[in-house]
Amino acid sequence: MKKIVFTILALGFSLIVLSSCQTREDSSDWLQGDWYSKDWNMTYTIIKQDENYWEIKDGEHPIARCSQEYYIDDEDSKEILLIDKKGTEFHITPIDKTHIKFQQVSKDGTLGTTDAVEFVKKQY
Repeated sequence: MKKIVFTILALGFSLIVLSSCQTREDSSDWLQGDWYSKDWNMTYTIIKQDENYWEIKDGEHPIARCSQEYYIDDEDSKEILLIDKKGTEFHITPIDKTHIKFQQVSKDGTLGTTDAVEFVKKQY
């Protein structure tokens, strides 16, 4: 009888662990919204249109439409790498819940590499 109870408890615990691991996904929902850079005196709006499409805008002006999204593990932080059709890379690393490090790197042979800049999420 003890073996049956123990087996049922072990199976139940295993199912709970497996279901919690299965539902855990990398989510980039936190990145959506308006981000302000004091260094650049500029606000970027970052919008995830669907699973494979991001848009970065400066007001109403599109900066980039990115169709590739990657996660890069860097110890405790998760860097998100967005790449637009021209090959420009946008490296976005969370500092905390309201701050990110943002760097734009153009493909070889093109101007546009910038230093990493801190952005703060605008709260409404």
